[in-house]
This record gives sequence, C-alpha cells and structure tokens, in this order.
Amino acid sequence: MAKRTVRGTLRQYERPVWQPLLDLVGDQLVEWFMWMHEVELADGTALHAYKHVSTRRYFHLSEDGRAFLYRSEARYAELTLLEAIEAAFFRWDELLPEPDDPGLVRTELHRVRAACA
Repeated sequence: MAKRTVRGTLRQYERPVWQPLLDLVGDQLVEWFMWMHEVELADGTALHAYKHVSTRRYFHLSEDGRAFLYRSEARYAELTLLEAIEAAFFRWDELLPEPDDPGLVRTELHRVRAACA
C-alpha cells in the first residue's frame, strides 16, 4: 500500500540544524553525516536532510522527531524511525571511508535501533 505523501519546498541550505539528528543517533554517529538543507512541508513542518558520508543515503528528519522519505518531485512520505535508520545505514560497513572503530559504530547503531523498535 502506497504511503500518503506531502509536498515540501526548499527553505534554506546555509544554516545547519543538527539537533534532530543528534536526538536520534547521538554524538558518536552524527559525525557520519553532512547536513544538506532544510525543507518546509506543506503543513509548515521543518524537515532537515542529512546525508551519510559512506552510504550516500539520506535521513530526512523533522524538528519534532519524525522521519520522512523523499519520494519524487518534492514529495515526502513519513516512515518509522527504524525504517529511516535502516535505509540511511544500509551496508555502511562495506563502504569507504571506514570508521576508525567499527565496533563502536555497530554498538551505537544497535543502541539506536533498539530505542526505535
């Protein structure tokens, strides 16, 4: 079944907002991301795009802690935090750059997954 989508418009790409990602993944995993831009959804929700440096996959996180998936043509569908984590970190351990401490990343990723389950 297709998920309902909502339109989003680029708001800004100059002032990074890290708090939504920090709240979800914590200090250890946040360093694996680049903040890309902010989108305003049709309902006024601020949505921040974060790109994983290895997987090149995105988190789209709202300031109220929800996750979204970019669908197409500026449309976003809400998904669970666990789905968003799995998508953003998909095959991270097979890609470059490698973390200095892969065990620490695995531990932190397990902690985040468990908190979202």
